[in-house]
Amino acid sequence: MAVAGAGGQVGKEPALRPPRRRSDGQSMTEFALVAPLLFLILLVTIDFGRLVYTYGVITSSARDSARALSLKINQATDCSAYQLAEQTAQGFQLKPDQASMVGDTNPNGPGGSLQPTTPPPGQGYIYIWPAVATASPQDQHPGCDGQARLPASAQLKDVSVQIEYTYQPLIPVFQDFTGSFTIKAISVVHTEY
Repeated sequence: MAVAGAGGQVGKEPALRPPRRRSDGQSMTEFALVAPLLFLILLVTIDFGRLVYTYGVITSSARDSARALSLKINQATDCSAYQLAEQTAQGFQLKPDQASMVGDTNPNGPGGSLQPTTPPPGQGYIYIWPAVATASPQDQHPGCDGQARLPASAQLKDVSVQIEYTYQPLIPVFQDFTGSFTIKAISVVHTEY
């Protein structure tokens, strides 16, 4: 059917659009399905970032302590190395393992009488071997007993500092799957004395 338009022209009748279907709830439903997955990816990213940061701090702390022990200038003792490791740990709880302090042994050594203990979650233990503590002055550090120790040997060529930190994921669901696990950082430095 032709319709006369303005000026007497005959044209086609305007096409009617099909009725619009209502899809307001579709986007909310899609978001509700995708949001938990996005949230899970965010949490995994945060926990993985914490893990990488923890490893970096623990490694740096072990390296700084080993370097301090290797310098002839300051003649650092075991206890001062423990203090330095605690100070450079940026808030992570580190302390000397009492089993390590008894015999100053390598916690990785096979068949040694002293075996390292696993630190509780959120804490770390520091091991130093061989012992480089000096007999005087005596250290009065909370982790050290204050008793005089043998002076460093002139034949000592390398000193090692090992830090074992028990990392616990922040998210309880991940704790159920992975539990807590130990991050280990070892720094071996050639001595300058």
